[in-house]
Amino acid sequence: MTHNIQLFIHDSFFDSFSSLPRQIQKKTREFLKKFKENPTSSAINYEKISTFKDQTLRTVRVDDKYRAIVQAPDSGDGYHLLWVDNHDQAMDWAKNKIFKWNQQIHGFQLFEQPDESPQIATKSAEAKSLFSGLADIDLISIGTPEQMIGLVRNITSIETLNSVKSNLPLDVFEYLFYLAEGIPLEEILQDIEAGKEDKNPMQSNNALRHTFIVTDDAQLEEVLNGSFAKWKLFLHPSQRSLAYRNYNGPVKVTGGAGTGKTVCALHRAKYLVDKAGIFDRPILLTTYTKSLSQYLEETIKEFGIQDGQIHISNIDKLILDLANDPNYKIFNAKVGYFTADQEKEIWNKSLEKQPSHFDVEFLFAEYNEIILQQNITSLEEYNTASRVGRNSRIGRKDKREIWDVVEEFQKQKAGNYSKLELCNLLSQYFRKQKLKPYFAVICDEIQDFSNPELSLLRSVVEEKENDMFLVGDPFQNIYMRSLNFAKSGVIVKGRRSRKLKINYRTTEEIKLQAMNVVSGLLVDDFDGSQENLKGYLSLMHGNQPSYSTFINPEEEDNYILAQLKQLLSSGSILPNEMCISARTNIGLDDIKKTLNKANIKYLDLSSNKQNTNAINVSTFHNMKGHEFKIVFVKGMSTNTIPYRHTNYVNLSENERKLYIQQERSLYYVVFSRAIQTLIITGIGGKSSWIKEA
Repeated sequence: MTHNIQLFIHDSFFDSFSSLPRQIQKKTREFLKKFKENPTSSAINYEKISTFKDQTLRTVRVDDKYRAIVQAPDSGDGYHLLWVDNHDQAMDWAKNKIFKWNQQIHGFQLFEQPDESPQIATKSAEAKSLFSGLADIDLISIGTPEQMIGLVRNITSIETLNSVKSNLPLDVFEYLFYLAEGIPLEEILQDIEAGKEDKNPMQSNNALRHTFIVTDDAQLEEVLNGSFAKWKLFLHPSQRSLAYRNYNGPVKVTGGAGTGKTVCALHRAKYLVDKAGIFDRPILLTTYTKSLSQYLEETIKEFGIQDGQIHISNIDKLILDLANDPNYKIFNAKVGYFTADQEKEIWNKSLEKQPSHFDVEFLFAEYNEIILQQNITSLEEYNTASRVGRNSRIGRKDKREIWDVVEEFQKQKAGNYSKLELCNLLSQYFRKQKLKPYFAVICDEIQDFSNPELSLLRSVVEEKENDMFLVGDPFQNIYMRSLNFAKSGVIVKGRRSRKLKINYRTTEEIKLQAMNVVSGLLVDDFDGSQENLKGYLSLMHGNQPSYSTFINPEEEDNYILAQLKQLLSSGSILPNEMCISARTNIGLDDIKKTLNKANIKYLDLSSNKQNTNAINVSTFHNMKGHEFKIVFVKGMSTNTIPYRHTNYVNLSENERKLYIQQERSLYYVVFSRAIQTLIITGIGGKSSWIKEA
């Protein structure tokens, strides 16, 4: 007898399934096929357990030793698969669990309700409840189960909130954290309402936050075989509501490291492809680095998008492709752009013809950071241009002198271009064209872009509904770009500026260490206001990051090798799930020498290759866009933080301040690459940038 059941698989099940031995995973897949055919079959021992707190939960047999936990429907054919484990562990897991539908928020909730209320340690008897300003009805409105209201009232700090996390539904824990961080209740309720679905509430964005609905056996097999990452199954309502909706103009999405900004961009591409149907022009999906564009190319294939619907390119390649596209004939011959060193050589030649008391470094910076950033084409425009961010003050006489050298420079380069010059020329061309090259633009890692590059993106798509979707993290601005959306022609209004808050990559402990490095920095949000990380939360917990310093390099190397060998011998970590990083290329060479001597295989991330039997090694900058279970950060001490390049001593006070901010952002990026474990080492005194537990 075949039953037409609806099977809901919850994220808790996927968590437990991923930890099973491979042979048990195979048996679990076979069990699920039998379960779908007849969920109450005697062959799978569908059993009600009298000792379970929630009497809707059942155990079902996977094999002689393993059991799955299922919730039986009160009515209908909807079954919820919650956990799979060894018999005793499965029984222990389910004993005090409560699983229920919360009509208030349109979401499924799973939480622990022990026989006795958990004890919450308070600093004093007079400690004030963290949520004393909220009425019971307010707590219920964010999904708090009525039996948990007393527990919530006893929470007096973020620490005590964390201590009772397992007793609260994850969504309620998240909302309480937001409230504790100062996010208004009205804003939270607005997001909850946006995630509801009145016609089919159990398939609302809020419900799908932790639930995967099985539609056929092939899909289930594909998911359980691991070809789908968890983030593809469970989009947070805030992500789904951002990616799957119409906007009447450009959208800006910001968020801390690991909050799923790239995920959101990929789903946005899927939404636009499905919505548009037939394409006369592709959607542009772009990012800053070649390695990240390659990742996007590989990942987008799993979304079922056809060739020709999406054009994926990093910005450098995009500039050259547009400049040399025969359809436009913008230039008479094939063009490229020169490097920074080549450009400085041209400035040297220009100074020979047009002497000035300003040197090459100043002129190079002034031209790229002021003149090209603002697309200044005349002395009159230069005289009135903003020079915010440039430390030295100059008058009109100085500007006249600089402009004379600029004009000589433009003669000397003889039809050759820098990247930003090409951007400005291309932007001017495409702004005049009625038919643009792209149907829509999606951009990841927007903080790495400059104003001319963003202006180019604005120019290659019409100003219309759903035209631009731009995601990034201002705190990851490791190139110190002074990006301003409005100055680049990108106008974002009201609810089209959104923020992601949930970190899916790292543990809360690693997230806090990464945040500590950038704590106190004043960071622009791309629109002239200050960005903050308020409400930035990881729902995963783990070990505190470790920080050890040593007397000499040999001791540091021996420590790292010992840690590596211990991790590899455990059998729980594959070599390619680890990365050892250094700030400089010299530091990276030292790592390679150490691993060579120890006969340990390694792979340099810059090679863009893969090797499951090799440990990854990388400079900090090449870590961007990657993630690893274990990250080693080598060479961090008072003597090396911040990294002092050859020109460091010549930096002005303002330039040094900006440089240190850039270095802090770089360490924030590197720390946040770690998923489970962050191991920091150095030689000498410990850096104040690390906050030890």
